[in-house]
Amino acid sequence: MTITGTLDTAGRDLVLTRVVAAPAARIWEHVSRSALLATWYGTYTGDPASGSVQVTMTAEPGEASTSDYTIHACEPGRLLTVSASMEGTWTLSLELTPDADGGTQVALTHHDVPVEMVHDIGPGWEWYLDRLTGAVTGGRIPGMDVWDSEYMTLSEEYAALAG
Repeated sequence: MTITGTLDTAGRDLVLTRVVAAPAARIWEHVSRSALLATWYGTYTGDPASGSVQVTMTAEPGEASTSDYTIHACEPGRLLTVSASMEGTWTLSLELTPDADGGTQVALTHHDVPVEMVHDIGPGWEWYLDRLTGAVTGGRIPGMDVWDSEYMTLSEEYAALAG
């Protein structure tokens, strides 16, 4: 496995990509509907139209944690930008772009990523994007049983991005 993430030229935004063999509308459902979000990330409560929701991350071991997420941009089927307080404020964007083969390019951007955390954050987003891909396509949804052997092995490559 090799990393899919890159840092932008300013070294501030970490962008990871996937091409998913599914239409953007199906991927969007797995991001915007709590029951489908639960298949790969967590659940949310509240009304997204209000501009904020409470997200409970349930994919990782241990006690689930709930955070307030502020919705900054929402273009259904195309773009979602949110921020949450998790070890500082994390601002994330998920952009969906149809590709020529009927699939969708998924770009996850972690804005203003703390450089000293890239070696942990990069593998984490790789894991979550693989989980999203598996949930959307009916494929493998990696669990914590492969975290050390498949994802933490990417830490050095991510650390090298940060210099």
